[in-house]
Amino acid sequence: MVALSIVMPCFNRAHDLRRLLEAYDQQRGDEPFELIAVDDASTDSTYQVLSSYRPARYTLRVQRLSQNSGPAAARNRGIQLVKAPVVLFVGDDILPHPDLVRGHLVAHRHYAQPNLAILGKIVWPPDLPVNTLMAHIDAVGAQQFSYYYLRDGQDYDFRHFYTSNVSVKREMLFSLDHWFDTDFIYAALEDAELAYRLSRQGLRIVYSSWLLAYHYHYHTIWTFAERQRRAGMMLSLLTRKHPRLRYFFRAQYTRLLRLLIMPRAFLTPFPEDELNDLEGLACRLASFYEWGGNPLLEKLYLDLLDYFFFTGVIQAMFSKSRLVRRLRSAHARRYLLPALYGFIRGAQGRNIPLPDLQIP
Repeated sequence: MVALSIVMPCFNRAHDLRRLLEAYDQQRGDEPFELIAVDDASTDSTYQVLSSYRPARYTLRVQRLSQNSGPAAARNRGIQLVKAPVVLFVGDDILPHPDLVRGHLVAHRHYAQPNLAILGKIVWPPDLPVNTLMAHIDAVGAQQFSYYYLRDGQDYDFRHFYTSNVSVKREMLFSLDHWFDTDFIYAALEDAELAYRLSRQGLRIVYSSWLLAYHYHYHTIWTFAERQRRAGMMLSLLTRKHPRLRYFFRAQYTRLLRLLIMPRAFLTPFPEDELNDLEGLACRLASFYEWGGNPLLEKLYLDLLDYFFFTGVIQAMFSKSRLVRRLRSAHARRYLLPALYGFIRGAQGRNIPLPDLQIP
């Protein structure tokens, strides 16, 4: 019988997937484990790479969804096939350290209670160039993962159930009547939603930094701004399904209230193309410093990524309302323009080079 089942959703990852599969062949220890890879209707040769690989160290089980449905649906298909008492969730861009499998098994023997989940650590790999945006989101910004603030052996709440490197006992998963909610079509907060329901059954998440995996996912301000927007949309869905969770995200809802009570002049909508141009200009400003930091950059990243996240909240909450354009415009006037002007004034005062941009 296998000791651990790994569930990995895959989408259009053919270019680097074989290296991941080989890395699982390099896992130390002799306990048997299985990798359940679910291809989410990739349009490249992901399924062919998966189905043709012949592992030596583990059992590989491959499934393919008939249509692209998102990582929640792919993981659910994988969970249906799990045989082991411990389930490890990873991503198709996560390269495991040679001790990852053994480490999760050791941790679960130490924390033998059925309600204990183990969170491992995810870092940028040493052979992947790390720009200033990537360094920010992995450290002070913590917009992707909060490892910068986590401490070994401590318990953390449902928001830290990162399905790039987290394991849970099969018994705990099967205490629910359904697993990942497929209404979460993007890779954002679907794991937190599952963990919230598990927490109501007693789930605890314990962090162990030596359970290491490497994240092969290059980001720029452009790609991560879109990631933030989608995460904001999924936050709206999460709090709609679980209204009690608005307490955990009260800062976002306080911000929304402030927008709703702003003077009418702030609510005058920008033309859609002007608003899009302004957001693009903000990304161009940040991208100018992608490979050269400065003392003001952390605040600029914080302001911009917070702005794009909340833009997603507004779009999701008011998608069927005529208020959406007014609120997006008020949001840009209240938060985006001051962030840009504040950065420019600060840069001029410190003789920091500026790109040639025309900000309204």
